[in-house]
Amino acid sequence: MSLDSRLVNLAAVGRKLVEAGFVRDANGSVSLRWEDQCYISPAGARLDRLSAADFIPLSLQAPQSWQLARASRDHRVHLACYRARADAQIALLIHPPNCIALGCAGLSLGAISPEFVFAVGAQAPLLPYFAPGSPELTDAVTEQIVHQGVLLLRNQGALVTATDSEEALLRSQVVEEAARMVLLAYAAGGSCSFLTAEQVEELEQAAHRRRRS
Repeated sequence: MSLDSRLVNLAAVGRKLVEAGFVRDANGSVSLRWEDQCYISPAGARLDRLSAADFIPLSLQAPQSWQLARASRDHRVHLACYRARADAQIALLIHPPNCIALGCAGLSLGAISPEFVFAVGAQAPLLPYFAPGSPELTDAVTEQIVHQGVLLLRNQGALVTATDSEEALLRSQVVEEAARMVLLAYAAGGSCSFLTAEQVEELEQAAHRRRRS
């Protein structure tokens, strides 16, 4: 798939994120890796109005000042994802309301179903609050994103990485729905039953066998 086709797909994801209520106004940011570049949504851009030509190219190693001035303020987080994970091709920084609510309650997100394990993994841990775009947030993401495909950002939302736009959108949807279910469980009974480590491992092994067959 060409770079232009991938940017068109990412722009479509931006529109779907807005339609789902995961991003509002000129908040949130999306990007993709292409060779040694990160193509990221511009500063102040509405994600439902992006075109392939709008994305700002950033060198993964040494972005130029004019690039940084035009790029989303979240660019440090996006670059951190690609530098930390060779398999990350897409990064989304979004603000789904249930993920935000879960973070405000100080709760991380464990696996609540097989669907969650297959789409996200064993968990989506919660990072402490750091100011958007701050070096502290970048450092925390760099440390944790190596081990997780999705991170909850306290009082902000979620950071999602994936191998393509379709997987990134699916992970966003699964995480937000899981956050809603956890909040409902706590509201109904004061606790939530997550899958055990053994149950998660069994599901992961089953998924691995299916991929190899």
